[in-house]
Amino acid sequence: MEKTMKNKFLILILLMIGCSSCEEENYIPKPKGYSRIDFPVHEYLRFSEDCPFEFEYGKASHYVYVQGKNNTTCWFNLEYPQLKATVLFSYLDIKKGNISNYIKETRKLALKHLSKADDFEENIVVDKEAKVYGVIYDFKGSTASNMQFYLTDSVNHFVRGALYFEVTPKADSLGPSEQYVEEELKHLIETFTWK
Repeated sequence: MEKTMKNKFLILILLMIGCSSCEEENYIPKPKGYSRIDFPVHEYLRFSEDCPFEFEYGKASHYVYVQGKNNTTCWFNLEYPQLKATVLFSYLDIKKGNISNYIKETRKLALKHLSKADDFEENIVVDKEAKVYGVIYDFKGSTASNMQFYLTDSVNHFVRGALYFEVTPKADSLGPSEQYVEEELKHLIETFTWK
């Protein structure tokens, strides 16, 4: 009888401990994690194709030619397969068009992303020695395009570039990939020359 009493007393204590631990808690689920990406070291190759310009692009990417507007040449995509990122490049001959219209159109296309951006920077590119002039549009936040730019010699050539990721734009998950590609694009712009 003493053993049964001890067992009942032990069960009662365990039930009391169990019930006291069942108080309502403010449970907060853990946020979804993102895969870790090991970025390759920045190494560069020279783009020197049958186009009126040259530049250095990241070894982690490759270029694929695409059909240009009105069958123009030197339209290509710079693809980063590991990061699911693509930089769309288009080349236009100023002689066949008006440079101010090209600049207005580029600005209009870039600023479409302003409504979704948390922050926005517009940086002027001036390299008098190489005769490379332009603007870099840099968007922060959950925008479809994180960086766009144009480069020109103001007389004959106009190149436009736009960075896109093939995933839903979320600034917190795309941040490291965006930073990596933007660093490579800034190097591309710094090494850009006309032939």
